[in-house]
Amino acid sequence: MANDIPMVDLADIGLHHLDKPRESTVDRVANELDSAFSTVGFVYLKNHGVEQQTIDNVFQASKSFFQLPDAIKDVYRCGKPDSESDGYTGKDQEILDVSSLHEIREAYDVASPDGIYPDQHAPEFHKAINKLAPQLSELTTRLLKCMALALDLEEDFFSSRHQFMFHGAERNRTIFRSLYYPTLSDTDIQPGVVRCGAHSDYGAITLLLQDDMGGLEVLSKGEWIPATPIRGTILVNLGDLMQFWTSDRYVATVHRVLVPEEEVRRRSTRQSIAFFVHADNGVMISPIDGSEKHVPVEALAYLKSRISATYK
Repeated sequence: MANDIPMVDLADIGLHHLDKPRESTVDRVANELDSAFSTVGFVYLKNHGVEQQTIDNVFQASKSFFQLPDAIKDVYRCGKPDSESDGYTGKDQEILDVSSLHEIREAYDVASPDGIYPDQHAPEFHKAINKLAPQLSELTTRLLKCMALALDLEEDFFSSRHQFMFHGAERNRTIFRSLYYPTLSDTDIQPGVVRCGAHSDYGAITLLLQDDMGGLEVLSKGEWIPATPIRGTILVNLGDLMQFWTSDRYVATVHRVLVPEEEVRRRSTRQSIAFFVHADNGVMISPIDGSEKHVPVEALAYLKSRISATYK
């Protein structure tokens, strides 16, 4: 256990194993994911098979973009959020918690290998993301299969509905997001100012890769607990659509990133990478147990409704 968030060892389910995983490993991982997602809604993964250098390369390439002048970053600013996936999002452009006065973070989103990249001003950005994103897609497929088995479904129940991850927004709105939290000035630090407001994610699951700065908090059993970065792990959490699908058996846990209290952390940048996994466009999400706990909703329509409520 780490800060009440379980650790799951993927062992031979990890990407470094090319052969079919042992049945005993699949059963164990399925059960451990089921336990985590039905309680705290977050889990650390170790032995996932994604090389740390591949992750660090994205952090480095991303920072080279985010540290460019605002006038250059604005060239890549995201268009209408309900129609355009790719591009840059600046401070306060996305407000996740209506009680927030300001949310001080920046992001760059891409939905496919051929999307909009800042090649002219940050040439390594495209290459670094396109090495990491396919690995996260494959890892997601393996996780979705374990989750389906844990719920006594056919192994490909979820994975067959997520066939086009990172293949473009016209087929699937899975997003690779590089996040950057700039240093905070004295004027930034006031009531109502946060780095990321309290929210739940919109899709099926999210794979999160953190730097060592920390700051993410998870609301568990009415108490905010830290999701402390553990090098070599990937943090995974549930989204709204998976909670709908599972009739609330799995929990889309609310989380946030506040302004740190320590002066040294306020003056430091923070980075993370979020792989927001979404079902293919056109997939209808309805409770798998046949109940009427949630009204059936189409995956893309739900995403658009949530995005339109948070973007300025």
